[in-house]
Amino acid sequence: MTVGVLGATGLVGRHVVEALSAGGTPRIVATHHVRAAYEAANTVWVKVDLGDPEQASRALQGVDTAIVCAGQLSTTAVLSRDPTGSVLSTLRILTNVLQAAARQRLRRVVLLSSCTGYPALSRPAVEADMEQGVPPDQWFGVGAMHRYVEQQVRWYVERLGLIGSAAILRPTLVYGPYDDFASETGHFVPAMIRRVVERVRPIEIWGDGTQARNLLHAGDLAAAVVAVLKERSTRFEVFNVASPRDATVNEVVSELVALDGFADAVVTRDPARGGGPAALRVSAAALIASTGWQAGFDLRAGLENVLLWYRRMRA
Repeated sequence: MTVGVLGATGLVGRHVVEALSAGGTPRIVATHHVRAAYEAANTVWVKVDLGDPEQASRALQGVDTAIVCAGQLSTTAVLSRDPTGSVLSTLRILTNVLQAAARQRLRRVVLLSSCTGYPALSRPAVEADMEQGVPPDQWFGVGAMHRYVEQQVRWYVERLGLIGSAAILRPTLVYGPYDDFASETGHFVPAMIRRVVERVRPIEIWGDGTQARNLLHAGDLAAAVVAVLKERSTRFEVFNVASPRDATVNEVVSELVALDGFADAVVTRDPARGGGPAALRVSAAALIASTGWQAGFDLRAGLENVLLWYRRMRA
C-alpha cells in the first residue's frame, strides 16, 4: 500500500507522517510546498502547489490511499484580518485534491475536516448534527466550506463510485509540536506558550478566562488517522475527534505557568475585549466505538510536551 499525505509539513501532516513511519507503512508519498521536506522512514517527497489542479493530480500518482491534511489555517486572528482569503484558498486546494482522487479512483481517502460546521447546540455534538441548522456567525464561512467539501467526498463515494471509501475526521482545537507560534496567525495555545517561554509580562487573557476549549494534541489526531486506516472500511464514514474533557483558558494558562516555572508571572484579564464564545462540546463516542481510539495526552502532559519541544527549537 502506498499512502499519500497531502500537506505533510503542517502541524497535523507532520504528525501523521511520523505515525505512519513509526507504524511501518511500506511507502509514503508526502507533499510540501513552502516549508522544506524532512527525513522520515519510507517517505518520498513531491513538491507541489495543490492550488493548481494539474499539480494536485501529480501528487496522487501511484497512491492507493490519500490522507488530506492540506489547507490554510483559519484562526480567529487570520479571519479578523481577512475573512475570506484562507477559506477560499483551502476550498481550491481541497476541491483540486478530491477531483484528482476521483479521477485516479483512489481506494480510500481520509479527510481532515473541522468542527466549525456544527450549529450552536446545548449538548455535545454528534456527527449527524452537521446536517442541521447553520454554523455560528463567527465560523460561518469556514464551517460552510467544510460542510460543502465533506458532501463532495460523499458524492464521489456514494453516488458516483469514483472513490472506493472515505473517512471524514472532525477534530477540535489541535495543538502540538510544529504548531504556528506567531501571535498574528496562530491559535491561542501556541501563542500562550510563546508568551510564557519568553517571560512576557503581563500575560493578557481576553475575556474572564472561563471560556472553555477542547484541546486535542496533534499526536492523538494522528493516532485517529492510523486507527481509521486500520479499520479498512468500504463506505463513507464521519467521526468527531475530541479530548475527554474541555479546559478553560484560565486552566491552560495556569498549567503553562506552573510547568515552565514562571513563578513571578503576571496574568491579567480584560473582560471588555471578550474572549470569544465557549467551544462547542463534541462527542467522540462514535470513533471510540468503531476503532477503539483513545486520546493519549491529558491537558498537562500535552502542554508539557509542546513546551519542551518549543524550548528545544528556540535553543
